[in-house]
Amino acid sequence: VPQIPAPKGITFTGERPEFRKLVTRGAWLELITLGFYRFWLATDIRRFFWANTEIDGRSFEYSGSAVELLRGFLTAIALILPIYTIFFITVLDFGDYGTLMTLLAILALVFLSQYGIYLARRYRLTRTVFRGLRFHQTGSALHYSICAVWWWGWTVLTFGFAYPFTRAALERFKMRNTWYG
Repeated sequence: VPQIPAPKGITFTGERPEFRKLVTRGAWLELITLGFYRFWLATDIRRFFWANTEIDGRSFEYSGSAVELLRGFLTAIALILPIYTIFFITVLDFGDYGTLMTLLAILALVFLSQYGIYLARRYRLTRTVFRGLRFHQTGSALHYSICAVWWWGWTVLTFGFAYPFTRAALERFKMRNTWYG
């Protein structure tokens, strides 16, 4: 009867000096480019971590690019900047009504941030390859955002007591929509 080898488990093979060199070089380039290099540094860091994380001797691959990250950042800025501007102007001109508008602005920004978090996770998953197969994420970012605002609202109303339930519900939503292959 042939023996089946025991699984090796998850290991990280990266070396600190190599990572330190990567981050130091990236920090200098960020300083020189006034932060513009951050997208290339984030891509390099992900490639380092993915390539050095192994399951049963097989490592992950990260296929994302810095240009994709830059494009996503510019899109987010293009969406958020007008919202900030509109709400800033309404606060200046409308007094007490402006306070209500500020609360609505905060709610809108929380909603958009949760939307962005879900899309960012989808991006990372679709750029992660293991054994030649990609991960992916289904589900609606809009639905996730609504659930997140609902659960975080309960967390605020209960002075933090709903926090564990919030985290569990949001993680459950993400994991039910995460796929490999």
